[in-house]
Amino acid sequence: MKVNRTLLYAGAFLLVLLAFFQIQGGVEKAQQNQNPALSDKPQGAPFTLQSKQGEVSLSDFEGRLALVYFGYTWCPDICPASMMFMARAVNNLPEDLRSSIQPIFISVDPERDTPERLAAYVDFFEAGILGLTGEEQTLKTLSQAYGAFYRYVEVDSAMGYAVDHTSDFYLVNHRGELLATLPHAINGNQLTQTLVDALKNNL
Repeated sequence: MKVNRTLLYAGAFLLVLLAFFQIQGGVEKAQQNQNPALSDKPQGAPFTLQSKQGEVSLSDFEGRLALVYFGYTWCPDICPASMMFMARAVNNLPEDLRSSIQPIFISVDPERDTPERLAAYVDFFEAGILGLTGEEQTLKTLSQAYGAFYRYVEVDSAMGYAVDHTSDFYLVNHRGELLATLPHAINGNQLTQTLVDALKNNL
């Protein structure tokens, strides 16, 4: 019996392809087992950080949600744009919901961002944003718990260094439980609607 050679080649190709995906899946699973961070989703965490007025804890906002952003005041473009989005989203909330959300800007540049400087920076956006920072190790541990990343980068300017960082927003309750990670690409109206939905659903 003659067998169509094309069908033989096609069948062999499918078997090879199937074997490849089985092997690849095994490799990825092994990598995840060796490094739990690859498989574990960020959970958030409670925190106590420093503001101009003194220590502020996430637990201070029981019954409210916090919208958190990690950045630094010397950031030339991404952080100011993100703060404008945050301010617009909060200020556009219905009046009866506005007091149920606390926007927070956490500086990952504690060497330059004093609590006083942070207070002046967030006040510019006129949305009741809290400016907080803390010790370097505390910030590193906290950012990892939220799935945020940052690193210091030397630059050839008077600044001395810049900070590469993720630019997402993190919606969290007063216990530090991460409810949602919202991408920087989200616009002000989308962010407002997300907050409205979260608040109305008592997250």
